[in-house]
Amino acid sequence: MNRQHLAHFTILDFIKENDRILWIGGGAGKFIPEIDNLNKNIIIDYIDFSPKMIELAKKQSCSNLKINYIVADILDYPLVEKYDVIMTTFLFDHFSQNIAENLFYKINNSLKNNGIWFYVDFIQNQSKWQKNITKLMILFFKLIIGLDISNLPKMNSIFNKNYEIKTRKLFFRKYIESVVYRKKTKLFFK
Repeated sequence: MNRQHLAHFTILDFIKENDRILWIGGGAGKFIPEIDNLNKNIIIDYIDFSPKMIELAKKQSCSNLKINYIVADILDYPLVEKYDVIMTTFLFDHFSQNIAENLFYKINNSLKNNGIWFYVDFIQNQSKWQKNITKLMILFFKLIIGLDISNLPKMNSIFNKNYEIKTRKLFFRKYIESVVYRKKTKLFFK
């Protein structure tokens, strides 16, 4: 099991019967069976930019979940539903600080008060070796997919203003963080 997959397990204790989940950037859906194993009736709106990733996700076995697979760019996709849980795994690291902040507030508007936001990404206060890995990773993705960033966006302060941390775990020599946030009822914007 890879490190990214392991980081997902943190959310399982927070998913309840009849939750409606917005899962953005779930990729090939390798974690879908783990949620299905909860044996709860759950509806998931599963959004990914890549049609290929959506096709792979559809092949994951599940019997308890109702999943709406949506191929879309989250920046353009209109979010009209209200969700109990939002899952963003390695999402914000694709965007500049400004775009990431605007996306945060767009997604935030779709989460019910006291809802759960599950966030998995690279830590922000990085050691020297982590900074070097991050620079190489960004360079690689600039070349391969045309990623247009130079640094990872700083999301922790935005989350900490608007959410309380329920649990936080670190993976891969403290390079990947997995955080379960609960939305505060009063939000503080930029």
